[in-house]
Order: sequence, then C-alpha cells, then structure tokens
Amino acid sequence: MPETVAVFGAGAIGSLVGARLHESGARVCLVGRKDHVDAIRAKGLLVNGPDNPRLVRLPATTTLADDADIVLLTVKSQDVQPACHEIAGLHSNATVVTMQNGVRSDTGAAAIIGRDRIVGCVLNLSATYLEPGVVEQNTGALLQVGAPFPESADRVEAVLALLSPIMKTEHVPEIARARWTKLMANLNNAIMAITGLPIGKALRHRGLARLAIATIREGVRTAQAGGYALDQSRRARTFRAMALLPFAISSRLFGPRLAGGFPPDSTYGPSTLQSLRRGSSSELDYLNGEIVTLGERIGRPTPYNAGLLEAGHAVFETHRPLTPEDLLQKLRL
Repeated sequence: MPETVAVFGAGAIGSLVGARLHESGARVCLVGRKDHVDAIRAKGLLVNGPDNPRLVRLPATTTLADDADIVLLTVKSQDVQPACHEIAGLHSNATVVTMQNGVRSDTGAAAIIGRDRIVGCVLNLSATYLEPGVVEQNTGALLQVGAPFPESADRVEAVLALLSPIMKTEHVPEIARARWTKLMANLNNAIMAITGLPIGKALRHRGLARLAIATIREGVRTAQAGGYALDQSRRARTFRAMALLPFAISSRLFGPRLAGGFPPDSTYGPSTLQSLRRGSSSELDYLNGEIVTLGERIGRPTPYNAGLLEAGHAVFETHRPLTPEDLLQKLRL
C-alpha cells in the first residue's frame, strides 16, 4: 500500500509539493489555514507556473491526523516547535521531514519528536501564495535530502523515493552544510521585505545589489569563523568567492547575477516579503539573526546582517517600508 503523506503547513511551497505528489499518485492530504483549505475543498487548488495553469483536486484539512507515514513539515522556522508539539501529541511514528529555511529546524524538531524520526530537506525552490486556493511556482526546483542525525539514516530512502518522482531530488550526506549554503541566499530576503520591492527590481538596484553582496560576504565569513562549512555546490563556491575577493571586485562580478532568472517586471517577492504582506510573523531571526547571534558568540561584528535584522523587525512592526536610499543610508553603504 502506498505511504500516506501529510503536508503540515500547506502554504505556497507545501501546497505546490502536495499537488505534485497527488498528481504522481501519492496518498496526500494538505493541512493548512482555514481559508486556504475551504477554497481547495470548494474549487480545488489552482497551480500556476512554468507549465500551463492546472487545477488539482486533492484532500485538504485544518487538522493533522495520526494516520500519516510521512509528515512534510512546511511551516515557517518560527512555527516548527509548536507544530512539532502537535505532531508529538499524536499516536504516530511518522517520519517528519523538515523543509524550512535557516539552520535550526532539525535540532528544534528533534528535541520534541526525537532524533530518530527527523529527515532534513533543503528546498531550492521559490513559490508564491497568491490567494486562498491559488499558488504559483516561480523557479525550477532542487530538493536536497539527508539525515541530520545517525539515528534517522534508515528513514532517508523512503523520503527520496517519495520526492524524486515529482522534483529533482538529491541525497546529501551532510544536510547541515546544505542548510548553511541556503541560508546565505536567504540573507537577502530582508532587503525585499524592508523595501517592499520584488526581487527582480530590488537586486537590479545598484546600491541594493552592493548591500546584498556585503551581507552574503559577512554571512559566509562569520559562518566559516564559527566552524560552519558550506557544501560543495556551485552556489556555495560562488558564495565563497564573494567572501574571498575584494568587495569592489565581488560587487562588479556577482552583483549583476543576483536577480537570477527574475526579470525586472517580475512581481515575485521571497517568503519573508510574502509573510509581511499577509500579516504573518517574521522568520528574520532564523535568517539574518542566525549570523548576528553567531557573530556575538565568537566576537565578530556583523553590521550588515544586524542592520537588516533591526530594520526588518521595524518594518514588520510598523508596515512602513524604507526606500532603498533610506536603507542604504541606515547601513552606511
């Protein structure tokens, strides 16, 4: 019998992954907010993206049941522990797949559920929650799956077998390194949240692109000084080069590449900006805050990440974005 899968925290990413699983024949149920669930139950889930828009009719509920063999945990980093307490309250031995940004979700989940049940998954994928019942895939996808603890190694194969048919998926022996690499990319989420600009426009602004380079350089250098290595991916090699080369050269070489495949007229904003627009809480403490905390622990200044964290918290509190010029002046860049 096929394994039963619950997608717990089905927003943009979770709904997209759940829809793909359903289309592949998996037994899957989305667990999400009431307005999203009600829309899916009434009309189905509309998935926009590189392919033609399609309507996917699949089960959705607001309550996690205890019949899942695998739980794909797609809540934001700040919601991992409450979600894991809910999972722990079930009569279940389900594998829990942590699919968050940041680097803390594996240890946070394991502290509540147990190290033997946690499989890590790094999502190299961008998606947007457009409205209840409608999500959009904005980029290609690469899922990196691995065991964060030796005790859970025997659960990895089932997760790979589940995800590989729906998206490009690779097994990584050191999931922590993949998480630190993804963190470097996510440090710039704050720039879009603070300015309210979509990624295609923000990272084509010369000053903001310089800020993005400075922020990544600071993040890489702080992680390395703290004993946290990036992986051996092409993206990680780029980040290490950014940190190694003089700032002026890094800005000139890498600044024009930051916006990636997002054209200037793209309206896509990363997950932190989406949370701000929905009135949700901020995950910045798990992104820039990770670098700031590590810097404080090892005695290394982190002015760019600290400045973005402070400005980001203020924007989430006031809902008053800063202009690029005001942000750059604040960070003295």
